[in-house]
Amino acid sequence: MVSNNDFFIKLKSCVEEKTPFISFRHPQSETLKCYFGSANRINSFSIPLDSGFVVMPFDVKKQGYYISKSTTISTKISKNINKDSLNTTLNLNEKFHSDKNEYCNKVSKIIKIISQTELVKVVFSKSFKFNLSSNNFDFFFQKLLNQNFEAFCYLFYHPEEGFWMGASPETLLEISDKNVTTMALAGTKKRETSEWGNKEIIEQEIVKKEIIKNLHPFCENVKAEGPVTIKAGEIDHLKTVITGFSRASVNDVINAIHPTPAVGGVPKKNALSIINSLENHERSLYSGYLGEIDKNGCRLFVNLRCVNFNQNKATLFVGGGITQESSPEKEWEEIINKSQTILSSLFN
Repeated sequence: MVSNNDFFIKLKSCVEEKTPFISFRHPQSETLKCYFGSANRINSFSIPLDSGFVVMPFDVKKQGYYISKSTTISTKISKNINKDSLNTTLNLNEKFHSDKNEYCNKVSKIIKIISQTELVKVVFSKSFKFNLSSNNFDFFFQKLLNQNFEAFCYLFYHPEEGFWMGASPETLLEISDKNVTTMALAGTKKRETSEWGNKEIIEQEIVKKEIIKNLHPFCENVKAEGPVTIKAGEIDHLKTVITGFSRASVNDVINAIHPTPAVGGVPKKNALSIINSLENHERSLYSGYLGEIDKNGCRLFVNLRCVNFNQNKATLFVGGGITQESSPEKEWEEIINKSQTILSSLFN
């Protein structure tokens, strides 16, 4: 355990020496950790189960990264939210208003396809590119930590990737002593909206049923508890916790559920085809997963509410679940609201 100052000095040293690292804090924890050293390229279907940290992409055909736990440091970082900074973010509605029509037109197209086919849900995402006045990654990361105590917060650096930073509200998978825990996180509303709409309730049910179906070949005693409302930044989500018992390998369970219907869609193959044809960007690590892993288990999170930045250039990723009940205008509002988690860390 080192001081906060020494911890962030080490991160800066890694960047100067072009040494990959992953720094992270679990939800509601005051311990900030960092694994640093070589980041080996790995495939989704052969993840090393030595103690370490994995950073995996959305596309299971693409390679991700593995950083060993052999070299680590940690520090205690307390919750210290500066509420003022939450009200001074870049307004994407103004800056990217020209993108709105294209986005809404594509959402309308997806809704029409869903109404005419067996598709039930497609998670459609958008990337926003903008300039940063500086590349103060340590300052950005500390703001993210201060403002998102309930989320899994991370900062990943690799000389080939630049920086990836995020605050995810969603667990992909936890396995401990063969006990499996995951969640269906779907349905979004503004905090001031008191009631959940029909679209959000249906979307949550779609995701829950699909995850349970995908777990059944690998898990016994699968149970669901929820949904309940949880907070994520300035918005709310519906969450159902799903548990079970599995004798399968960690790799098998991961690949049974990733990508979940909360980031892909239902049916998965059809939804991924729509995503590939209509999204204008490469998702890369966005909506992939990351976290600690070893031969006995894992604690992995979906890579949501994230940004990739390098040399004052940033790309923010955000998406939403489209169903037959979706409204293109409301879907646009949803991604703008979700973007504030990251924007409040990058702009004063």
